[in-house]
Order: sequence, then structure tokens, then C-alpha cells
Amino acid sequence: MTFFEPFTTIFVLLFGLVIGSFLNVCILRLPLGQSIVHPRSRCPQCKRPIAWYQNIPVLSWVALRGKCASCSTKISVRYPAIELASGVILVVLWRWLGPNVEFPIAALFALSMLVLFFTDWDHQLLPDAITLTGVAMGLALAWFNPYLHGEGWGRVWSSLAGAILGAGLLWGFGAAYGKLRGVEAMGMGDVKMMGMVGAFAGPFGVLMTIFAASLVGAVVGVALIPLRGRTLQDTLPFGCFLAPAAMAALLTSQRVAAAYLAILLPNS
Repeated sequence: MTFFEPFTTIFVLLFGLVIGSFLNVCILRLPLGQSIVHPRSRCPQCKRPIAWYQNIPVLSWVALRGKCASCSTKISVRYPAIELASGVILVVLWRWLGPNVEFPIAALFALSMLVLFFTDWDHQLLPDAITLTGVAMGLALAWFNPYLHGEGWGRVWSSLAGAILGAGLLWGFGAAYGKLRGVEAMGMGDVKMMGMVGAFAGPFGVLMTIFAASLVGAVVGVALIPLRGRTLQDTLPFGCFLAPAAMAALLTSQRVAAAYLAILLPNS
């Protein structure tokens, strides 16, 4: 790896920026039920197609000073920010994991979580095209997934158990809360998302994700109480907490589980 550096890192960064441009399309169109391949990128205001040289990640936004070349409508800084985030995520994972099977699996999962974070932020919606496809991908890749416990079929069973546990736990929490309070506490999008998390990270990854997301969500919720009576659901939906917690769980849950078992069963 060192022989090809820094060229591989630069390539990974550039690739991440290009993928980030595609993720922007997914974030914009999937919640609206639109195709992510047709029509090509266009200004949301004047609907004029964006030329390829006006669609270069980050650079085009800077060159156009954050405005549409046709109608001068402002283009949100979030577009280049997501492109940069995608590039940085891939570089960090590449530098940490290196050229092995861990990298593409973690990259696929992380970029999916990035899309889910922003679709939930914008629309309180977690598209099936990401969550259900993610469940299928997690199960299909389970045999090769080093983030799951065991080897071979052990990983497959871990993935299946994680998907069932993730979806089942969140559905159960939501159903119980709804019975007690008479209001919907958890959307099915969150349930499907946790099925995806379980398929990639296994049962312990599910538990770690829900614990971390609930803890951070509770802290943020308390901090937001003074904001004119707005609830946490009005400001930041639960998927926005699940996404980063799931990424952390994927990368660390096996080590955390091993450390916990070492404390619990020191002589085993």
C-alpha cells in the first residue's frame, strides 16, 4: 500500500467525490419516488439540464459561486458538503482498513447511512430503495463480511439473526409505545433501516446502535426542550441518530463485544 501512496488515497478521494455527487441525486429524488438515472441532473428551479463541466464535484459549485449558471438561483452549500463528506469517509476508511474486503463493505454501508441521514432529515423518510436493498445486500455479502461474528455459515446466521433482531426490536418498541401512549412512536422506515444494520453488523451491532442512538437522542432531546416547545421529532428524526451510531457499531462492535465478554467471563 505504501508503494502506491499518495496516489491511491487521491484516487479514493476523487472517487468519493464523484460518488457523493450521485448520492446528492439519491437524496433529492428517492424520497419523491423519482428515477435516479433519468432525467440527468438539472436545476431544481429553472429545470435546465446541467452540463457535465458544470457538474464537477465541489469545483463547479465554487466556480459558479454557488449559483445556477442559467437562472442564478442559489445552490445549497450542502451539495458540495455531501460530496466532500463522501470523499472524506472513503479516505478515512481506506487509510484505516486498507485494500481488503473490509473496505468495500464498510464503504457501501457508510455511504448508505449518509443517504439515509439526509433523506430522514429532509422528509422524515427512509427509502426502501436503500433500506430493503441494504438488507438484501447485507445477507448476500454475509459470507465474506468480517464485521459479523464467526466464519462462513456462522456469519450468514449472524447476519440473519441481526436483521431479525434489528427490525424486531424497533418494531416491538414502537408497538409497545403506541399501545401505551396511543401515538405512533416508530415509523416502518426505522424498522427496515435496523434490519439493514443487523444484516451488516449482526446482533451485537444492533444492540450497540440502538443504545448509542437512544442515548445521544435523549441528550439532544433534553437540550432542545427550550426551543419553543418543539419536540425532538420536529427537529431531528430518529434515523439521523441511527445512521452515525450504526456506522460506529459496524466498525467497533466486534471489539466492544470481545472486551465485554472478557470482563464478564474473565476465565473463559
